[in-house]
Amino acid sequence: MSLLRHHIDDWFATARINPDFSRFGAQFTLLEGVVGEMLRGLGEAYDGAASITGSGDAYERCRRLDAGLRTVRHLFTWYTDKYDQRKDPALGDVLAAADQIVLSCWHEPFTRLRRTPPGGPLPYVEPRFDAYSTSREAVPAQLRGPADSTVAELTRSLPIPLVCLPEWSAQEGWWLVVAAHETGHHLHGDLDPGLRAATREALARTTGDEMWRAWAAEAFADAYSVLMTGPAAAWIIEELEHAGDSALFTPPYRPGPYPPPVVRLALLAELVRAAGIDVAVPVPGLDRARGVPGLARHLDAVPAAARALLDLRVESARVGPTSLRELSGLAPEWFSPGGRGEKWTRRLTGGLAFPSGLKDASAARVLIAAGVGAATGPVDEPTRRRVHRGLLDNLAACGPERTLGAAPARPEITRVAESLTARLLAGLR
Repeated sequence: MSLLRHHIDDWFATARINPDFSRFGAQFTLLEGVVGEMLRGLGEAYDGAASITGSGDAYERCRRLDAGLRTVRHLFTWYTDKYDQRKDPALGDVLAAADQIVLSCWHEPFTRLRRTPPGGPLPYVEPRFDAYSTSREAVPAQLRGPADSTVAELTRSLPIPLVCLPEWSAQEGWWLVVAAHETGHHLHGDLDPGLRAATREALARTTGDEMWRAWAAEAFADAYSVLMTGPAAAWIIEELEHAGDSALFTPPYRPGPYPPPVVRLALLAELVRAAGIDVAVPVPGLDRARGVPGLARHLDAVPAAARALLDLRVESARVGPTSLRELSGLAPEWFSPGGRGEKWTRRLTGGLAFPSGLKDASAARVLIAAGVGAATGPVDEPTRRRVHRGLLDNLAACGPERTLGAAPARPEITRVAESLTARLLAGLR
């Protein structure tokens, strides 16, 4: 018990003075409060075990409490390992860049609603091809166990959201553009408590197709990523979905979270157009897909779906109902020919300095889009390496100095901590 407590105290003391961790102060306040309360509760339980008569019962109780201590350690390291990736020479630069993209995408809508954002998602890297988000309510896959798993219960209620990014981005920094999509998943729940249901209803109503209800979460994140990064949002999804016709045209006969790939790519292309960005996004296999049974009606519904997503409203007492398009702060000319994104693409490919403009709140998302444009054009390998290095160096310098959001109020932290401690101890009886 004392060794774990010292380890946790030392970790927080060191982390709080590390400038690379300055944006995570709200998350540290929450995590430290919860873990500290769990250790206090376990300490009281250990003290109570001393009064148990009979060595067999006392040993059994202590074994259970030791299991609880391992759970606390597992919960603590599940999160701190992800912060500590920023100390890894191979990952520090890419995560500094990812942090700025997430900050840019996370703060924009709350700023326009004149609200202080809650704690935003923590980016980290895993050796995988795709990306995913772990919401405040979801249980991280690595911590899932039996249905009554104590760790699963604890992580379900600890409000620190995560964004997992592919390790490939450490070699090709433009892959970080996927962070906009994953941040969109978290915003879907945090911008407004009714937004998820409203998205499902709007898509079903405007398309006249109930299948779009099942696709609402991914469609929202795709729409948000287009508003953040323009056509680059379509590029990363096409890269992840790239396949032969048999996969692109998978018949959508069963509900699932993702539309058939060709429908999803068509939606992204339409979102770019509907957002006013003057770039035509190609959709591989679109003409052939229209002749595939079951696909045509979904493709026909794409324009209505795109409009419904961009016109989604978030209520705010200070500014009134505001559409998703307005909350994004998008200036379509950023991503249109001759715009800031195109100019920054040329700077990246030429290895030129960025003398000004990077401190704007939108800079990180425009720059990562420019990186996609630079790396996916007709360039040689030395140029791609130059683009990668330029992206990491300049993304880390983007935007104003900000944290990922505010910590919950002290009474709320206390409530969460006491609730999770009670769950922990109940699972040890």
